[in-house]
Amino acid sequence: MACILIVDWDEEERVHLWTILEEAGHELLFARDGAQAKAIWAKNPVELIVTELLMPELSGLRLIKELAEENPRVRIIALSLDNADQLDLAEDYGATRTLFKPVTPAALLGAVEEVLKGYRARRDQWQDR
Repeated sequence: MACILIVDWDEEERVHLWTILEEAGHELLFARDGAQAKAIWAKNPVELIVTELLMPELSGLRLIKELAEENPRVRIIALSLDNADQLDLAEDYGATRTLFKPVTPAALLGAVEEVLKGYRARRDQWQDR
């Protein structure tokens, strides 16, 4: 399975996402904001980041933009409660997928599977070169 970093300032939401992904067998890390997420991402072999967009400190949008500028291969699923414009902006900044909250287990696991499948296929191509 994958190492996934969950980024959300709301503890209840982190636990919700954690439960879904842990039951699917993923290794999980979590951060309360974008600044903490950047520090964790720099020190761990994270394959995917699942982030809320609106957070104190460093927002999810800024996190996406900064990580994508640093590493265009980063894979990010962006989450927002009801702001389609923010989700569109997240894609413009480099998010791989976007989902509205509250996210269902089926939607989250489907998005994770889709993103990781594409990531692993491209990673295998890069390693074959």
